[in-house]
Amino acid sequence: MMDNPARRGGFALFVLLSAASVFPACAGSDPEARDQQNDGSEADPEALASGTVGQAAANSCDTSSVKGLSLQIIAEGNCLRAGAYSAVPKAGKVVFGSNVFAKLQAPGRDQLVAALKANPSKAISINSMLRTVAQQYLVYTWYQASHRCGIELAATPGSSNHETGLALDTSQYAAWTSILKAHGFRWFGNGDKVHFDYVGAGAKDYSGLDVQAFQRLWNRNHPSDKIAEDGEWGPQTNARMTKSPAKGFAKGASCASAAATTEIAELDPAATTDADTDDPNAEDLAPPAKTACDACVDSICAVDSTCCNDADWNETCAAHAQASCTAACSE
Repeated sequence: MMDNPARRGGFALFVLLSAASVFPACAGSDPEARDQQNDGSEADPEALASGTVGQAAANSCDTSSVKGLSLQIIAEGNCLRAGAYSAVPKAGKVVFGSNVFAKLQAPGRDQLVAALKANPSKAISINSMLRTVAQQYLVYTWYQASHRCGIELAATPGSSNHETGLALDTSQYAAWTSILKAHGFRWFGNGDKVHFDYVGAGAKDYSGLDVQAFQRLWNRNHPSDKIAEDGEWGPQTNARMTKSPAKGFAKGASCASAAATTEIAELDPAATTDADTDDPNAEDLAPPAKTACDACVDSICAVDSTCCNDADWNETCAAHAQASCTAACSE
């Protein structure tokens, strides 16, 4: 059964529906915003990383305990839709929380950077941005367990707008509301004062993309126990998430396996995947030689100019090539 209300009516409904019913509040419930101190009452996140996601949910209050798996989900999501989770560079006086994945959809990333550069003297702290379905599983589990870890309200995994690459939270909302609005962001308002969603030009409804990425990772590592790769959160996906390794699967993201389902129209002109290189299985994303298929690969320069030199050919360029050149290179 489909548990993700944001996907039912398309992107127009995605941005207009009542946030109280679709995207529960973030205020007071952002584990990324808190630096957890190990006082003996909860396990060390690094120790938990050697266990399962279910164990991390039961024994920690820190989303970094599933960082390894989260990095794989982000990488796989970018294989499916290049630029869906694009790294946000530091600009102006921006500070990202220690547990924050500083990533947004490429158009939102560009507008945020423009806002930061236009206000270089104004400080902003980003408490939360991209949250993977593995992290959302933790947050939702804590919420269900009598508001454990201070989580007062949380969306079902797969339905949080933090999973779509369009959301950010900042405690300096009063100083930044008008600025961010002018750059295509919508302020949530009194219901969640710290929360902003990018709803400007180029914003896409990627609800369920991280769920699909997780499902693909699970299937790649469990060929005899496959589940539907439909991007919908349900009992089967929930059960597999519970027993998945918090540090990540043995087989990580693979853009080659996603090429057949990646549309050229989704390519991101300036996508970066620097954080994805933390993936312990980054060798799965090793870029092919630029000379492997020059006739097609050279066309990638029209999509991303940073790929024009051999020295700049990286995982992002490889993803572009695998998405748009597969057929041509096989002829």
